[in-house]
Amino acid sequence: MMARPLRVGVVGASYASGTHLPVYAELAAAGIVELVAVATAHRETADAVAAKFDVPHAHVGFEALCADPDVDIVDVATRPSRHREMALAAIAAGKHVLCEAPLAPTVDDGLAMVRAAADAGVCGVVDMQSRFRPGIAELRRLVLDGYVGRVDNVAAEAFYPTFTNPAAVASSGWCADAADGASSLRVHGLHTTDVLRWTFGELTDVRGTVATRQPEWPGDAGPVPATSVDSAAYTARAANGAVVSVHTSWVAPFGAGWRLVVHGSEGVLVAEAAGHTGHFPVGLRGARTGDDGLRPLIAADGGPTEPFALLVRSLAAGDTDDVPTFDDGVAALRVAAAVEACAQAPTTTEEP
Repeated sequence: MMARPLRVGVVGASYASGTHLPVYAELAAAGIVELVAVATAHRETADAVAAKFDVPHAHVGFEALCADPDVDIVDVATRPSRHREMALAAIAAGKHVLCEAPLAPTVDDGLAMVRAAADAGVCGVVDMQSRFRPGIAELRRLVLDGYVGRVDNVAAEAFYPTFTNPAAVASSGWCADAADGASSLRVHGLHTTDVLRWTFGELTDVRGTVATRQPEWPGDAGPVPATSVDSAAYTARAANGAVVSVHTSWVAPFGAGWRLVVHGSEGVLVAEAAGHTGHFPVGLRGARTGDDGLRPLIAADGGPTEPFALLVRSLAAGDTDDVPTFDDGVAALRVAAAVEACAQAPTTTEEP
């Protein structure tokens, strides 16, 4: 992006304290970025986070951080319902923006962010960091190089026990409220959707269904009402006509993690992770016609913040070819909106 180290300001400290901020601190020690500012809604939390990560500027409110002249890029690490106002404030101040996924609660919100970034000539990036897992990047390379031949069928599953765990509810219980813009489809589902779009091209003919199967989550002080979608499934067509399916849930008590299988005319690829690909390493196996069976291609190695660190390194170096943009974020939201529209449409049963 620029000759000097990228100067980062982070809005939000809850999720970011365990993910983004440690990465920035590590990259700052290596001279790759400068972590210059953090903002939260309260003085005590802003000061505490700044002290913990050695951040020189602690702001109360995102507006103050966006106005900080020492900040080059604003990392919006808050719940989706707040992304638009925060991103637009940063863009209006001439800052680049890195926004947590999902990009926004609605397609219209996302489009407003796209237009604002384009008009201001700044970079808009969405943190769908799964692209930077070596196992996923290698799967894409092999598909594009013809390892499986003609791609015919792609099946993805993401089953996690996340919100059957009181500890997860305590830290991220806001995900229960649909008004905050998160759901299994719009979080884990959209990370998978981005991997599919990045690898196989635009998804068309999207059809699916959603459900809230667990209307209460286990909280430390008792059940937490849940209105967000916790289970979803959809089918689609890839750019070459291949049939695609995605099924996800974050309330599967015995959920085994993430799996993506690519069946082609000449081979198969199987990518697997024990959990969400943004935080769990992805292993890759494959086989081609004539092989005795699947063989290991990429081991499931890497830490929980490695993909985010690689994304930030790419931004700092100006190497943005594979970095997911606001446009990618909107494209993923369009898929989610299409699935939800199918679920809301009335169904009819014709007489034989």
